[in-house]
Order: sequence, then C-alpha cells, then structure tokens
Amino acid sequence: MSAAASAETSSGLIDDYRDVVTSSDGVDELVTLEGVREASEPLADQVGGAGLTALLAARAAARRFVADDGITYGASITPDEDAAAEGRQIPTEPREWELDPLPLTFGAGEWSTLEQGVRQRAALLDAVLTDLTGEQRLVRDGVVPGAAVYGHDGWLPQADGIQVPGPRQLVMPAMDLARDRNGTWRVFADRTQAPSGAGYAMANRRIIARVLPDLHRQVDLARLRGFFFQVQKALVAAAPQTDDVPRVVILTPGALSAAAFDEALQSTVLGVPVVESEDLVSRDGRIWMRTTSGLTPVDVIMRRVEGDAIDQLDLRGDSRLGLPGLVEAARLGNVSVVNPISSGVLENPALIPYLPQICRQVLGEDLLLASTQTWWAGDPTHLSHIVTQLGSLVVKPASRSGATNSIFGWQLSAQERDDLAMRIQAEPWRWTAQDPLTMSTAPVVTAGGLEPRHVVLRTFAVADEEDYAVMPGGLGRVSVRADSGEISSLTGAMSKDVWVRVDSETPRTEGEVLPVSSLLEGTSAAGYAAPAPRVAADLYWMGRYAERAEAAARLLRVADNLVDDHAARPGTTGHAAMLAILGAVTEVMAVRPGFIGEEAQERRADPLPHLRELTLDPRIVGSVAYATHRAVIAAQAVRESLSLDTWLVMSRLERTLQHALPQDDLQELLMETIEGLLALAGIGVESLIRDPAWAFADAGKRVERAQQTIRLLASVIAVERTPVVEGTTTEAALLAAESVITYRRRLTAGLGGMSALQAALDLLLRDRTNPRSVAFQVDRLVEGLELIDDEAALPQARAIVDQIAGLDLDALFADNRTPLVRTLTRLGTDLRETHRSIDRAYFQRKTPGRNVQWVQWNGGEESW
Repeated sequence: MSAAASAETSSGLIDDYRDVVTSSDGVDELVTLEGVREASEPLADQVGGAGLTALLAARAAARRFVADDGITYGASITPDEDAAAEGRQIPTEPREWELDPLPLTFGAGEWSTLEQGVRQRAALLDAVLTDLTGEQRLVRDGVVPGAAVYGHDGWLPQADGIQVPGPRQLVMPAMDLARDRNGTWRVFADRTQAPSGAGYAMANRRIIARVLPDLHRQVDLARLRGFFFQVQKALVAAAPQTDDVPRVVILTPGALSAAAFDEALQSTVLGVPVVESEDLVSRDGRIWMRTTSGLTPVDVIMRRVEGDAIDQLDLRGDSRLGLPGLVEAARLGNVSVVNPISSGVLENPALIPYLPQICRQVLGEDLLLASTQTWWAGDPTHLSHIVTQLGSLVVKPASRSGATNSIFGWQLSAQERDDLAMRIQAEPWRWTAQDPLTMSTAPVVTAGGLEPRHVVLRTFAVADEEDYAVMPGGLGRVSVRADSGEISSLTGAMSKDVWVRVDSETPRTEGEVLPVSSLLEGTSAAGYAAPAPRVAADLYWMGRYAERAEAAARLLRVADNLVDDHAARPGTTGHAAMLAILGAVTEVMAVRPGFIGEEAQERRADPLPHLRELTLDPRIVGSVAYATHRAVIAAQAVRESLSLDTWLVMSRLERTLQHALPQDDLQELLMETIEGLLALAGIGVESLIRDPAWAFADAGKRVERAQQTIRLLASVIAVERTPVVEGTTTEAALLAAESVITYRRRLTAGLGGMSALQAALDLLLRDRTNPRSVAFQVDRLVEGLELIDDEAALPQARAIVDQIAGLDLDALFADNRTPLVRTLTRLGTDLRETHRSIDRAYFQRKTPGRNVQWVQWNGGEESW
C-alpha cells in the first residue's frame, strides 16, 4: 500500500467512527455532527495519523504496562498454607485492570463549568451531612421527609453528633456523572462513604503518558499530583488537636478489597500506611496501631470500610472489618474518621428529588449539576407515578445493602411488574425510580476499528480550607459492549484516562513533591517506623518464597544439565551423579513424589518431564511456579509497601512461568526465572533503606537461604559416594549455590591441609565472606534482628553463629560423616526454632473478634 493510501485509510478511522455515532440518538465525547470536538483535535490527529495497526499496538502496550505495574481490580479467594495457619484468607486471582489507550479530553472552559458544579454539589452534600448529624433542621422543617432519611441503611444514629475537626464534615466526596442525549452532564450517583478510584486515575495517567508519549507532551494538561497534595492537607486539617504530626492510616477491608490496588497506590502517594482492623486496637478511648515495636497512636482514619461495619460494638455485630470502640473514640474526639461514619446516608437516592430545594435554601443558589430525574416511592405522588410508569423506569432500592440491583422495568414481564409494584407499595420508603439515562459514548480501540461505548465519569473532590478542590480529570469508565449501558469494573468495564487541557496562560500549581516509594516504604510521613505484625509477616514470607523459588530454579538448572549429558548413558559415573542430584532435587525442594524410591523408577528413567513440572506446575507444592506465586500473593497483601519496579519484576516472572509452551527450552525458562529473581533481590540490596520493614523481608530471605543450603549439603556432601561421583556431585552442589568459581580458584591456590570435599563444605557452611554460605546468612539475620531490637530470636541466632564458628572439619567427616549429618540436622532444627521465635514475637494475629450482638430483655424473651 502506498503512503498516500495508508494515510487515507488512517484518517478514515475518524470518519467511519463519526458515521456510526452520528447516526445514533446520542452524544459522543470525540466527535459531533460538525466534526471533532475542539479539545479532542490533537487526539483525533494522532488517531488519524497512526492508523489501526498503531492503535492496536498502543492497546497492547497499555495492557503490558498494566500487567507490569500489577494493576488489578477485585479478587477471588483461596486459602494459603501459611495464611491458613494464621486464620486468614488472601486473594490469588484479581481481575486485571482494563485501560483503553484513547483518553477522554476536556477543554479548559468546559471543565471549568463542570468543576464549578462538582464543587457546589460537594458543598451542598457537606451541608446536608452537617445538618443530618447535627440539628436535623431539614427534617424538622419538612424540607426532607424523615422517612427518606431514617429509613436508609446509611442513617446511623449511633454516630449522631460526631463532628470532624476542620472546615468540612464531608472531606472527600466523589460523584458519578454521565452526559445525557442533550449534552448535559448529570449526576446519577453520589459516592460519599469511601469512594475509590483516585489511585486508578493516577495509574491510568502514568500508563497513557508512556503509551502516547508524543501526544502527552504536545497537549498542555492539568496535572494530578496537586490533588493528592490537597488530600494530604485535608487529612491533617481533619485531625484532632495534637502536639505532634498527625498520624494517618488508611483502613481497608484487607487484601480481599476489590480496590486494593487503589488503596495501595494512594497509600504510597500520600505516605501513610494501609491497615486492616486487626492492625488496630482500642484502648483508653483512643485508637492505636499495633506494630512490631509496640502501639502507636492513630489520629486520622481514612476509611475504605462501610460505615455500618466499622465498629462491632456500636454498629454491626457480625462485621469482621471493624474495630470495637472506634465509634466511642470518634465521639470523644480522639480520632477522626474520614469520611465520617454516617456519610453513607448521602448516597441515598431518595434525597435526590429534594436537592434542588435544599440547594436554594442552604446555599442560596440553584443546583448547577442536575441529577437524573428521580422519584421516591415514600412520597404518595411519586409512588403513583412509579407504579403507573413502571415499565419505562429504572427501579432502585434506596439502600444498597441487602437489596437487589437496579431493575429495568421494560425488561420485566407483566406478572413481574405486578409483583414488583406490590413490593414497592408494601414498603414504599425503601424504593426509588429514575428515568433511563442515555449516556454519551466515547471511542475504544478494537480489532475492527474504533467502537463507541457508553461512558461514565467519576469526579473527585477534597475539602480545601473553605471550599473544595476538584481533581482536574477523574476516572473514566466505558461499557463492556457497545449495546450495553452496564458500566462496572467488577464486570470488566474498561477505564480511560481523563485529560483536562489548560490554557497556555494558566499558571500551573503542582503543590509540593509528594513522597516516592521504594520497594519497601520506610518511615512514612506519619512517622511509622515499625510495620504492623500482618505486614511484617507478609514481607517475611515474600522474602522466603522468593528465595525458595531462586534456590529451586538454580538446582533444577544444574539437574537439567546433568540429564542432558548423562540420561542416555546408564551405568556410567556421570549417570550415577545425575541420579544423586535428582535425589537432591527431591530432598531440597521437599517434593513428593520425586526421584527417590522404587515408585520413582520411571521418573529417573525419563527425568525431563518431571523437572519441567517442578518448574512450571503451580499445583506442586515446592515447585518454582508455586513458590513464585506465593511470593506474589504475599506481596499483594502488602502492595502499598512495594514500588512499581517490584511489580514489574514479579509480573514478568509470573508471565514467564505461566505462558511457557511445551516446546520451550527448560534451560532458557530457568535462566529467565533466575534473572527475574535476581532483579528482585537487587532492588532489595541497592534501593532499600535499612529499616524494620526491610529487616523482616531480609530475615525471611536469610532463613530460607540458610535452610536451603543446609538441605543441599545434607543431600550431597553428607552422603558418601565413590570419589569420581562425589567430585561431580560436589561441583553440581557448588554450581547450584553459585560458589563453584570461588571453589575452583581455591583449589588452584591450595587448600592448606583441607581435602577438596572439606573445602566445599567450608565454603558453603562456615565461610562468613561467601554470600551463599550458611554462616553468612546467619550473620545477616543477626544484623536484621539487632535492627529491630529483637530480644526473642536474637540469642538463638547468635548461638547458631557460635555453633558454626566452632565446627571442626576433620571431626565432621569422621565415622562415615555421621557427625556432619547430626550437625546439619541440628542446624536445621535451630533455624526452625529461630523462625518460630520470630513468628511468635512479631507475626501473631489478633484473636478473631466474636460477633457482638445487643440483647434486650423483653417480657422474658430475647430480642436480637
């Protein structure tokens, strides 16, 4: 195809797309009947100049960057062997975040109008919340029906009267907007409890800046970092009076949270730790964070837990996400909860019909951002309209908890509509209905070209002194299919970056430079130096599993080499050495069945398939894939402590192991895996502040490497064989322990009275200068335990150091090496006891809370 023809085809993408959307009854965010929207002209030029092939490459790049950064949404649950012992579950297969490469683009003028409406609505919702949790004049004066408030699940009388310091009660609201067929932006949902998505918006921006670098540099955009600086200020302003820097935490449902990535990224950007309820305790009317060095007071809780689940004592007794005593601490003014515990009442759609009047009465202004036309069935007039027009309305429960999703009246049969009408009439205060909203569309990249999808914009605001600051952009989401109006990240809805263009004359205000994470976040802006026990445990096991995967990969690589050289030559010394190392694979990796025993004869005759399983099969406990996946799982539980560089390495490691083909060379796969694990270890060595969080991750690594080396020595060096076989197996063990070059150099330089076998044992067991020796690992373990001021495991670790230093090589090799076997067994036992001491001292979980139910004596009967 000629260059001219190619250009014509490329520009035709926009023309074809415009033909599709202008023939429909709706509005599009890229084009109109007259042509491309002015704000989107640079994007349209990029699309027209690139062509479909380049756009598909951009889509693939976006997916690759999403995977590399570990961006996920939602999770499925599976018990983990180590976590199960601690009484918890963790996510394993969260959904990968979907991001279209084409951003939504707003001009400065259009965004300014929209921003003004968002700020006004935030102020209005704040005024409503302040009144409902205070004087309740709106209800007493009849502006809002009491049943519309008190019948909503978000109304929590237990939190009545609790006030948050600072200029606003509603600190961080968000709103979901869509443009109707007339081009008017309408709010169809207020998000006031714990709105998620600001972190995803930041992640989207980072990726699209890499996917479309030229366009990103060309277009003058409002930046997002300043918004998070405003969030920092708002959290500090909401803190109770303190003489110290306010200590802020993000309370999350845990690794099971659907928006765990969003919480982790905001934690990293804001410089505050993510905690679960088990990381907190209530004592003396205050909230404290449990750390490995004791209790630390908490001043502000930025919650991501539903309000009614936040305290089992005062609220839902069956909650596993809350902390008994939190409501009381907030009432005493000793901790601020952001957003307030009772803010969920603002998400009540039954309030929507009354917002215009409230706005005029409270703010003295007309409401700038209209909502979708809404009726509340608790009003008799509205109820009559809902029942008679049921077939053309979207019916919604006023409360989300325990109720059905939205019901589309036109999809119901006549009998179903009658049944629904009866339900509504039986409990009218529980139901609302809205006119269907024809949302605007935006283009997404598909294999067939640009395809229109319905679009929703989530905007974010934060209290800023006497007003609200609005994120210049937000989170765009589009429907899964062109013919669907359903837009939910849980069902795989794609997201979009949202660009707000600024006038060249407009000065940029970026705010201060925000904290940048390393692999493990050290002392945060809130002053936390020691991690919570849960975090310390996951960091420790991340270190152990990563080291376990590396040790297994190295040993399998050596075994595979021996199989290539000697599998076809039974009866030779090389074949005998190969069998010995295959046995070591089984012992060191602790996999059964393996290459030992009569039942393993077939596997010894053809070792390669089993070696491949031990590399790639995550179902085999002890395999490289299993250990790598467990390291990723542990990392997911503390993802706020990890940088994107870490996820880049881990995601590529998993892809290497998950996407391997049967014809792929095993040596190459193992080398790629080792390279990835070395990169992960390199981040830890070169990039980390030596703080307590690092100490726990490193301790896991040291304990695991020492154990792996001891097992290797026990299965190779401690077993007597013929001298020729022994020489081959010894070199194989040294190669697996990455010490063979030093060993050979020492052989050349002279061993000073030691035998070659003693020199190998000395190098891997006693040599404190060898980074792979047992002695080196225990020395580093002692340093890490000293860093955290340990008193439990440190004496045991020091005793192991002394034990190794006092070993006599001649004595170890006496009596058919029986002393060596006993010594290695004792060292392994002592290391396990050291691990148990660390576990008992630092990783113990809080006892799972019991359900707290209130029992009222009522005429001799218990009423729950």
